[in-house]
Amino acid sequence: MNKLRALTSYLINLDLVLPEQIDSWAEQVNLDLIWKDTTQGLHMGDMRYRAVFVIERFAGNPALLMALLGGWLETNDPDRDDDLPAPTFAVDQITPDEADLELTLEFVEAQHLAEDPNGKVEAFGKTWGLVEFDLWTAEHGEVRGGGA
Repeated sequence: MNKLRALTSYLINLDLVLPEQIDSWAEQVNLDLIWKDTTQGLHMGDMRYRAVFVIERFAGNPALLMALLGGWLETNDPDRDDDLPAPTFAVDQITPDEADLELTLEFVEAQHLAEDPNGKVEAFGKTWGLVEFDLWTAEHGEVRGGGA
């Protein structure tokens, strides 16, 4: 749940509220198993989960918080699927100047395995370890034809 941890750290580092006024957790975690060979091992599956963030006694501009979230998603989750629902904000006005906010959004994170003699995952007669996977996509290319 790397995106959950990263967004939590981002929200805390914004200093919009004290760190103890922010809480986050995951709900409804599902794993779609794929088991597809990759250049670095196996794409085991995709973990999909709902991330919930609660910000207590928020006195800032909610529109700014929404813009900050949008910018974070664009930078940190650029290949976000169109089938994921839009983030939702629930507001509970505590005083005229403060509100408790609950932000809910879904994330999908690919889970990759690489062969590892010390790994803990056994599948297909091998031992695997969980690894980060960077997919490199060509931005420019050239096709040359030779012959007829």
